[in-house]
Amino acid sequence: MNLKDPTTQKILIGVLAVIVISYLYFGTRLLPFCYPVRKAKIAQLEVDYARMSAELEKARQMVGRLGQIEAEYDRLHEQWLSAQTMLPAEAEMPDLLRKVTTAGNKAGVDFMLFQPGSATPHEFYKSHPIKVRVKGGYHQLGIFLSRLANMSRIVNVASLNVKSAVAATRRSRGNDSGNESVVADFTLTAYTLSEGARNEVAATEED
Repeated sequence: MNLKDPTTQKILIGVLAVIVISYLYFGTRLLPFCYPVRKAKIAQLEVDYARMSAELEKARQMVGRLGQIEAEYDRLHEQWLSAQTMLPAEAEMPDLLRKVTTAGNKAGVDFMLFQPGSATPHEFYKSHPIKVRVKGGYHQLGIFLSRLANMSRIVNVASLNVKSAVAATRRSRGNDSGNESVVADFTLTAYTLSEGARNEVAATEED
């Protein structure tokens, strides 16, 4: 091979040019149109296309279930409105406590302790614990607890401890006459709807 031959020189220059161009196109990211850059771009487009296709399919399914979703929302909304009617505003607590004591008096039990505690805030409501001690017969106690369970407002009875009052009665009377009265200690918890939740419900009803 004669390197001084112009034809040979042209061939060598052409080969070198092809090598350099091939390297720049396939082996580097120096040019915006080189192979690695275009390959990465195509791969990203494929990822974006798959993501958009999945989102489109999800949207189509949501549209198909729109009626079901709206019905479920309406059902939950009605349940929420019904539940909030069973939770009084905090300003109504005194009236609720009066109803509790009235229920006890009508049942025939005597209150020995009625001690409200500090309210505990929760996300949508507050709980108001009350230590209660009542005295009466088993039957009267059962009626009282039943009336609490059937109140229009939500009240909860926990930590119920019932003990016989016969021994104390005998000691005070000095005889052995039978007495079916009991003393019951329990924690009564009343609930009030937080003002923020009540305002949210009011705004929803206006809409």
